[in-house]
Amino acid sequence: ADSDPVAMGLDDHHGKLEVMLYKYGLQVARRPWMFIALSIVLIGASASGLATFEDEIRPYNLWVPSGAISLDQVAYIEETWPADGTLAMSVWAPKDGKALGADNLRELRSYDQQIRGIVVNGDAVVADKRNQDEPDNIYAPFSGSWVFDASDHDSATVKSRCATRGGRCDAQSILGAFGPDYDWAAADDAKILRDLSAFHKAAEDAIVPETMSRKTFDLQRVVAQLTINDAGDVTGGRALWLAYGLQQREADFGEFEDGVNTAWDADALCLMGMEETHRLADEFRGKHTNWAGSASCTGPQRFDVSALYSRSLDDLFGDVISSDLTSFFIAVALVITYMFVMIGPPGRDSVHGMINLGLVASAIVGVSGICGFGLASHIGVKNNPLGGFIRFLVLGLGVDDAFVITAEFVRHKKNKKTASNEELIGDTLATGGGSVFLTSFTDAAAFGIGASSQLPALRDFCIMAAFAVAMTWILMMTLFIASVALHGRRTAAGEGAQVYDTCCLPIGACTAKQVHDIDEPQGCCMLPGTGCTGRMEPLPDALEAAARVVLTTPGKIGTIAIFLGVLVLGVIGLTQLYVDWKLEWYFPDDSYVASFLDDNERFFASGTSYNIHTAHSDVYDRREQFQELDESCHSWKFNRPSSVSFFWRDFVGKTPGVMTMQREEFYSNLFQYYKQNTGCGMPGVMRWEAEKCEQCVEEGNPESRQCPPADLLKGVRHTRGSATFKLEFSNEGQRRYDTLTQTRDEMKRIFGSELEAFPFSSSFTSWEEVGIIEGELLRNLLFAGVVIIVVVFGVIQDVKVSLCTVVSTCLVIVETAGCLYFWDVTISGMFTIIMVVCVGLAVDYAAHIGHCFKHSYGTAEERAIQAVRTLGPSVFNAVISTLLAILVVGFSKSFVFELFFRILCVLCIIGGTHGLWLLPVVLSIVGGDNVKASKVDVAAP
Repeated sequence: ADSDPVAMGLDDHHGKLEVMLYKYGLQVARRPWMFIALSIVLIGASASGLATFEDEIRPYNLWVPSGAISLDQVAYIEETWPADGTLAMSVWAPKDGKALGADNLRELRSYDQQIRGIVVNGDAVVADKRNQDEPDNIYAPFSGSWVFDASDHDSATVKSRCATRGGRCDAQSILGAFGPDYDWAAADDAKILRDLSAFHKAAEDAIVPETMSRKTFDLQRVVAQLTINDAGDVTGGRALWLAYGLQQREADFGEFEDGVNTAWDADALCLMGMEETHRLADEFRGKHTNWAGSASCTGPQRFDVSALYSRSLDDLFGDVISSDLTSFFIAVALVITYMFVMIGPPGRDSVHGMINLGLVASAIVGVSGICGFGLASHIGVKNNPLGGFIRFLVLGLGVDDAFVITAEFVRHKKNKKTASNEELIGDTLATGGGSVFLTSFTDAAAFGIGASSQLPALRDFCIMAAFAVAMTWILMMTLFIASVALHGRRTAAGEGAQVYDTCCLPIGACTAKQVHDIDEPQGCCMLPGTGCTGRMEPLPDALEAAARVVLTTPGKIGTIAIFLGVLVLGVIGLTQLYVDWKLEWYFPDDSYVASFLDDNERFFASGTSYNIHTAHSDVYDRREQFQELDESCHSWKFNRPSSVSFFWRDFVGKTPGVMTMQREEFYSNLFQYYKQNTGCGMPGVMRWEAEKCEQCVEEGNPESRQCPPADLLKGVRHTRGSATFKLEFSNEGQRRYDTLTQTRDEMKRIFGSELEAFPFSSSFTSWEEVGIIEGELLRNLLFAGVVIIVVVFGVIQDVKVSLCTVVSTCLVIVETAGCLYFWDVTISGMFTIIMVVCVGLAVDYAAHIGHCFKHSYGTAEERAIQAVRTLGPSVFNAVISTLLAILVVGFSKSFVFELFFRILCVLCIIGGTHGLWLLPVVLSIVGGDNVKASKVDVAAP
């Protein structure tokens, strides 16, 4: 009897899963508080991992495929060519369009002087920010008073924070063309243009009397769209570049935040008007720096400014996370409100209203994501910027499960009026639990398979999502079911009537003061002077009426025609969908960082700059390869020829007979070339094996760098040059990935290894994704499809119904992806992640209807109508609640949330209509009849 469905009061065609769930439901109903206690212990154990949960935001640890050669290249760069500086960049676009107007340049100079006048109190920064458990010596590089360039200040106690180039502070702007004694007061527009024309025509490193300066750079570097007439005179420009090179010390890479740079950045960004209010807190502003103004930031009057500073990304991601949490809480509030209305508000019935279950479901949604993060942390997974989507995922799935379980409980309570509370809970899990298990297991398994992705961001997201989905199901099967059991006990005893009566007194008539049948709701309906009595099921009635219409012969024909058109549209879009992704898309459109990237591309775009590296290769032994590499770089079709800077051509031109020299002579000549051409600022062009050969050159004294002959013979095994890809080869996802791979292949051909010669740029780490993302998308969808087939066929156990459910799910995914092409969506890592989420939601919309159809009785059309009436409201509520959850992020200006909204919006519409409309029609045609009598009419209306 323990395994006989009929003996247990179930339908005779219920399988082992339903029997197991029925028996489990009996146990929960008997000991609800025990299961609640167990769920709380499980929550605590899972969430404890948050104590060690770490964030990962480095692009190459998120979007570079595991095992990619570029990861080894990154490790090599960090070890051999560690960054010792950072560039604080800004673009100044004059509102009148005259970048070289005298008044505009005077305002630019005024702001440059204010930025240079920022003084950071390093001692105060350390005192407020240091970790007391860390040794004092790591804070030594930050003590004292810091300015950008100490030579600008009279005080001997201030120190320069600038990075140096050629012995001078690295500052890049049009102001560098004018000497410190230039008469700005007497300068008008015409004089400025005449003086800059003289600077432009002067030879490199020549003294320019008109500007009272030395020419050390070309104007095109700092003036966008510089115009030159036929006589070679400067006639105008459109925008200006202003950048400051800042030191980045070894301690900056430790746990201690570089408070000196971040404080300096905060003042500078506020001066330029990049923020509405100063980023430093009130207790630090004026203490960490010499800031004397208010917290509000105004900025220049004559320019539109955009910037990218070291702290910009951290500030921006902090804002995004804050906005993410705000959006999530708003979404939760909307969904909870909707859930209260649809599950059973107390206004309809004080006894049978399920506001308590709504609260429990909301709590489960909140803690499931936390538990998912905690469990992932236990196995070493790090959080990444995509983790916020998991909150929305469990919000949709958790509410969906709550709708199914409560709907089944209410239905059984109406159909089996004499059943005990234990039997009702058992019946609820026997009929609704299987559907919940089907969707939850499918979702978790799909994410589990995604955890094998080569992309770390996708892999870690899938692991966190799999844990979160699993915890959602576990808590629904423990905490929520136990709460339903307690609710059943309360309603059977009539508890809650007096509580409701007290709450409703200010509103109107409240009649629920005694035990009454669930079919006869009593309450004030939240309106004064009205009472709610009698049967009220507007949503099931409406869905049943709609189902009867579409299941007519004309309705079926029209349905097939409409969805065939949607399929054709989806296939067309799918064939046009292409791969494209840029890291800058992650920044909100209205942020100053996004404005900077747009301005930089609009005004200064000339392609993508990169470094040419040779590693672990003795220069003398590989002279022929260096010669070929130099020739290839200058003739390579992807490179701008004028952008190539590689020591070999210059060295060979100044040193005859290089190819026939002996080792000692070769390195002696190379060292003479090196110390004459390399200063002591930014990293140089080669790394000598002997540290003595790496000593700095004192300004104006090349002989200050010496290297003993024995050390010279150790040679040079690491070199670096630079070049720039042409814009047309680096401005679009697939094209720039092809450019990168072909350049790597060319260097590998010459040196024989991708670790001995390779191109490198920090931006390349975001290009890597393009090469594999299309395959990753197909792989994850294919594996998810296999999981869906196995689970659906295993749980539903009806070939025709299972096949219809699987096909419906696949159509939803194909049509969703295809239709997104018409909404300007491209294939990317984010697209892949969200499409995996879509697989789970698409299964939910179809599986509930298919599972209920299988357990319904009557003709095929009657079974379809019963499925729509029974679980159609749950599917409808799931669609609406998901739309409500993503509605908030639809107003976001962030690419990530905008993409999330677009994909989920299309998925909800297509998936919901397939589950509630197309699938019932198809099942009514091919699903078959089931007229065998049963103990319980599972799908009775």
